[in-house]
Amino acid sequence: MKTLLSIISVLFFVACNDSLNVDTIQLPPENSKVVVTKLADSLGNVTMSLPTRYDTSFSWTHYSDCGKPCEKIKYRSQSKTLPITKESGWIWLGEPKDSIERFTIVHSGYFQFHNNVDTSFIFKVHEHRKADIIQNPDTYKIKSDTVEKIGDRYFSIIVVDLYDTANRQFSKKLLAATSIRGNGIEFNFELLTKQKDLATQKFIDNSMYFLRTIRLSNGK
Repeated sequence: MKTLLSIISVLFFVACNDSLNVDTIQLPPENSKVVVTKLADSLGNVTMSLPTRYDTSFSWTHYSDCGKPCEKIKYRSQSKTLPITKESGWIWLGEPKDSIERFTIVHSGYFQFHNNVDTSFIFKVHEHRKADIIQNPDTYKIKSDTVEKIGDRYFSIIVVDLYDTANRQFSKKLLAATSIRGNGIEFNFELLTKQKDLATQKFIDNSMYFLRTIRLSNGK
């Protein structure tokens, strides 16, 4: 009888620990809020959690000299205490040299809808994205990459984690992408800082948590 009670006690203890571990995994890494972003031209809505300190949001069109097919529509969230920039192909003075922490949704300004292409399409996109990122001097080295199912669709996920020894500066990026009926949608978490603190160390892990909260409504 004592043996049976001991076994039951151990199982109860393990079950309690498992429940605590699951709850801990599900907790957000910091105070967060649910944000809904309406995408342009019937692409649908993006619903996700973001840190509450990302207290300012804005959108704009990143124009290009090669015309509408090269234009990008961007939706950005960040803290209003950090420099606010809007990339443009017309007049662009470059990124700030320090203190960037932001989340940006990006899609083309020109697209068409196609049926039954999203699942296979994203695996092909993933390989092209890796090649492009390696060629970019700001993201020349990929730390890790994968394709993961989040919600009802697959995401290409690429992590860039660099340290500039000359400027003593960290550059961390979680670059994700999926598609809505054949139209690519990017979700980019970016950090540029000289601060070597817990927030910098946890940036990629925390960004992965928020990425996994994304849910997309289907475009028309």
